[in-house]
Amino acid sequence: MTLDLTALGARYDHTAVAGPSLEALVGFYRDVLGGRFSHGEILPIGAVVATFVLGDGRIELMAPTPGSTFFDRFFASTGGRGGVHHITFAVDDLDAAVRSLHERGITTFGHVTDPDGIWSEVFVHPRDNGGVLVQLAQIGDIDSVVMHDLEPILAASRAEEG
Repeated sequence: MTLDLTALGARYDHTAVAGPSLEALVGFYRDVLGGRFSHGEILPIGAVVATFVLGDGRIELMAPTPGSTFFDRFFASTGGRGGVHHITFAVDDLDAAVRSLHERGITTFGHVTDPDGIWSEVFVHPRDNGGVLVQLAQIGDIDSVVMHDLEPILAASRAEEG
């Protein structure tokens, strides 16, 4: 018998919003909605990420670094504006969650584990769940690998190509 993912420890973690300008996103989610910066990263895929706490929830703001093509297809599909990129659910055992999904005939892709084993992720295609990209992640102690200063992340999002 296949278990639902909540029986496997799945819980809502965050919603990710991607836009062409991290500064514009921060301007809204921090300055208008009152979000508090928690942590962020400059990703080697050509993206910056800044996570904000809003009430009891979290929002992950994403934008490309200069010259990156990582979000090109996504921005083309949104008329260049961006929007909700994915919703993340944390799980205790990513492999068990993937098995449960596959038993239901749900396709996953992009199964990646970082070299330190702190973060493992897989995605469920939007065609399998009403049009939303869903990320399942097994999350370890990320505190040692994320940045706790927003300014370098903002700077990386606007740096000139060199």
